[in-house]
Amino acid sequence: MILGNLCTRSCGFCAIETRRDPALPDKEELFSIKEAVRRLGAKEIVITSVTRDDLDDGGAGHFADCVGILRQADAGLGIEVLVPDFLGKADPIEKVVFAGPDIFSHNIETVPRIYNKVRPQAAYQRSLDVIRYAKGLDRGILTKSGLMAGLGETRQEIREVMQDLKDAGCDIITIGQYLRPVPRCLEVKEFLHPDEFNRFSAWAEEIGFTRSSCSPFTRSSYLM
Repeated sequence: MILGNLCTRSCGFCAIETRRDPALPDKEELFSIKEAVRRLGAKEIVITSVTRDDLDDGGAGHFADCVGILRQADAGLGIEVLVPDFLGKADPIEKVVFAGPDIFSHNIETVPRIYNKVRPQAAYQRSLDVIRYAKGLDRGILTKSGLMAGLGETRQEIREVMQDLKDAGCDIITIGQYLRPVPRCLEVKEFLHPDEFNRFSAWAEEIGFTRSSCSPFTRSSYLM
């Protein structure tokens, strides 16, 4: 995770501390990531971050620099970026896509009906548009998104989100069980039976996603 450990948003499902004025990005952390990848002998890596609405580009330049440094070190490294919505701005999305990651990922997280409660500073359509714009910039890049189940959504609502994502150009989908990280976060409304996730997997195939991972323990940062 890059761009620090303080977030400028306060999503209902997340335990990361919120602050309006986090420290400026630390360029040295990019070289630390490069060294960690080398030492681990990693062949694939997921780069994600907190949301940084305080920065003009939302931290997109930092993402792009990280991809560039890792590409220079190992041209064959598989790189996935899991990015915030960048307030829907085009330039930051372009910075990240044109840096050349293999997978561009942005999580939709939940269904429209409860979006304001789960992601009060985000917007459902904005997240769809991020995926749509990224795919339009590079038809060859794989696009990915994830959502959580168990926050009070219906099965039909999940199906509709899946279709919305596919229509927006999303190639890969993950669906996992929401787990409450700390008491101040939203409560779990339902623990879904594993069979329900099998149903989601069947829907993903039917709708036409290239790949999917749907299970109670699936997390959006799973390498695909």
